[in-house]
Amino acid sequence: MNLVDYYVTLRSEILEIVTGVENSAHNLFWDNTTPNYVTKNRLTNLFAKYLAAAKEFGLLVVIRHSDCSNPSHSEYPTTNSYGLHIPYRSADYVWNGGQFYQGSRLCVCPCSKGNKPTEHHVIEDIIYDQRANLDTCNRLELILSDIFESINSAGDKKPRSAIREYLLRAVLRINDELLPVPMDKYIQDHSTKAQL
Repeated sequence: MNLVDYYVTLRSEILEIVTGVENSAHNLFWDNTTPNYVTKNRLTNLFAKYLAAAKEFGLLVVIRHSDCSNPSHSEYPTTNSYGLHIPYRSADYVWNGGQFYQGSRLCVCPCSKGNKPTEHHVIEDIIYDQRANLDTCNRLELILSDIFESINSAGDKKPRSAIREYLLRAVLRINDELLPVPMDKYIQDHSTKAQL
């Protein structure tokens, strides 16, 4: 998949989801709007799909295990879903500080010899391959972060307006990637000409 196809299909799938996010009918028994848990599930699947595909353009997520109950745990062993060996702060990647998650999680720490899951603190670091177009990676991170925030906004009894806002911002960012020039630049160029 090339980058334009990535943006076009992601945009289409976001719009399909966002058009189904309607305000609820406030506890009325005939409320047939899509429940938040359904929207959250759809968004989670969308996010996972496009996060995995972003590797092709140089954006990856590495899980950094900051502590666990193993006495021999030291520093920050990492894991990832790509099957790659990426040590923390590897010079082959840009570690700009972006994160999708930080908190406690039940999972296997790489320092565990028995591969037993333990509850410990992890950080999902967003990294860029040094060989990739770093501007593209940064813009992908912003788009994926909007989708991630829409997932966080899709909890039970949360207002649906936040879900829509994050998804629409992601669509606006994608639009800028698909247009010949970003909308802000287009406006700036044309408003300057109008003033002359």
